[in-house]
Amino acid sequence: MSNCNAFVALPYMIMLLYCSVRMSMQDRAKNNGDIFVQHKEQRECVAPILVQTNDSISNEGADVLDMCNSSFSIPMDYIVQFNTNGALSETADKTGMCFLRCYFEKMGLIKAWQLNKDLIMQTMRPIKADSIEFCEPTAKQEVNACVRTYGIAKCLMKRGFDDTCNQTVPQNSFRAY
Repeated sequence: MSNCNAFVALPYMIMLLYCSVRMSMQDRAKNNGDIFVQHKEQRECVAPILVQTNDSISNEGADVLDMCNSSFSIPMDYIVQFNTNGALSETADKTGMCFLRCYFEKMGLIKAWQLNKDLIMQTMRPIKADSIEFCEPTAKQEVNACVRTYGIAKCLMKRGFDDTCNQTVPQNSFRAY
């Protein structure tokens, strides 16, 4: 896992899972080329998610995705929603949260509640270092590991959207959440 190219961002893998399951459920699979998930606001901004064609996904990332999905299978609309707005639609059932925990741990994005800053910044661009530092202690008091990881992932996604959509905000300003 030391090669940067072997890592794929969580959003990349989640959307790959969505596309592959969706195609396997239909008789007519289509090659739609590049898919871009964009933040739905009027102002111009780029979401921290850019899904590329299946050829860009590493075997290691696909294996991790398959392993986590076999243990924690969630509806595809949950994945789409998470990639669109950084939240799962169903939080009473912890399966989606556990899927995210599995993926973050197996891909090396988090270990012993420490985020891998370099890897996250490489794979979830344009997330900034201060966002990683801000999100790492999220839900620190939470005893359920799946809920805690979901809180961290949700924070990273929100900060990623904010980092790209609010570029005129001075770097030293503080935004309350």
